[in-house]
Amino acid sequence: MSKPAPPTISAITLGVRDVGVSLKFYTEGMGFELVQPAHPQIAFVRAGHGLMLALWNVEQMPQEYGEVGHSHLAPPISLGHNVRDDSEVEVHYRRALEAGAVSVTPPTKQPWGGMSACVADPDGFRWDFVHNPTFVIEADGRVSSV
Repeated sequence: MSKPAPPTISAITLGVRDVGVSLKFYTEGMGFELVQPAHPQIAFVRAGHGLMLALWNVEQMPQEYGEVGHSHLAPPISLGHNVRDDSEVEVHYRRALEAGAVSVTPPTKQPWGGMSACVADPDGFRWDFVHNPTFVIEADGRVSSV
């Protein structure tokens, strides 16, 4: 008897305070492509092969997700982008800051041999830009370990 395939992640939804502000940050600032014309309450951007990032007005989310909301703490999620070398970490970090992100940690050499930087988007969601020399990024975007 074979096991059913696990579900794949095809969308990550972020509860945002202002869809327009977030959409501008992710499309004009970070360079993501809009998947469909924006709705005042939700927008979808292409985040990778078969993956969308949904930017949904946080006030609308309880109708499907139950109680959610922002607080003084950072949301307990990090969106990561693995890159091929240290210089790409710095490029993405600067681009995010220019788009309106706030620095959490600047590009820093890590004890495990790579480099990482972290920023917060307009709603506080963390973006981690990482070069991990033990990862290989294939031409199709798959990440594998050496």
